[in-house]
Amino acid sequence: MIRTVYRGMLAGLFVAMPVGAFAATAVTPPAMYPAATWQGRTQAVIRILDRLDSHVETLTVPVGGTGAYRSLSVAVQSCVSRPATLPADSAVQVHLSDTVDKTSKPFDGWLLAAEPSLNTYGSPLYDVRVVSCGGDMVAPQAGPVPVPVTPQLAQTDAPEEEGGDQIGPAQPQYSPQGGGPVPLAPQSSAPIPLAPMNGAPQSLVPAAPVAPPGAAPSAQQPLPPPEPDPGLE
Repeated sequence: MIRTVYRGMLAGLFVAMPVGAFAATAVTPPAMYPAATWQGRTQAVIRILDRLDSHVETLTVPVGGTGAYRSLSVAVQSCVSRPATLPADSAVQVHLSDTVDKTSKPFDGWLLAAEPSLNTYGSPLYDVRVVSCGGDMVAPQAGPVPVPVTPQLAQTDAPEEEGGDQIGPAQPQYSPQGGGPVPLAPQSSAPIPLAPMNGAPQSLVPAAPVAPPGAAPSAQQPLPPPEPDPGLE
């Protein structure tokens, strides 16, 4: 019983809803930085793996400073991260060198946290990954979030039709003679005759074809009488 009453209330609410409620409404897009925006930070968080004993060390190195892990020297030149409205990512420009193994070539370049396979340190002993950037915000500055522009729609309200529950423009009625609308029922002043006007019974015999004007009259063959039905004898 409660479910039936609830459905009836929803149906009444839907019927009473005005036609303008179905009109399109412009929605402002969310405020977001451009995809190429980076924010400078003053610290870099780097994780180092020693392949010999699987030891993992996390270093926090200030920008412009140098950190060390065993024989590995880590010099951070720059650290940038994505603003809050973009997917999280960090990039660190570092100089890596092994002070003991002289055969390992030093590394100078950018390491990305979200895509560590783009640049890797080719050392057989150490694996270096970027965790994130921290500290204060410095150049480059992301700046304020750009104000989104609300799109302007050409027509925001749907046309309302008076009378009935029809939504949308009314369809024109077809008139073969180009006059008024076609009546749905015959007029009372001109009823359609169902029988001849003289009161005679309606004949089922097809009428003879009408000869064109000026044509010679042709002899009409009388129809043969119907054969008796043997079942009625």
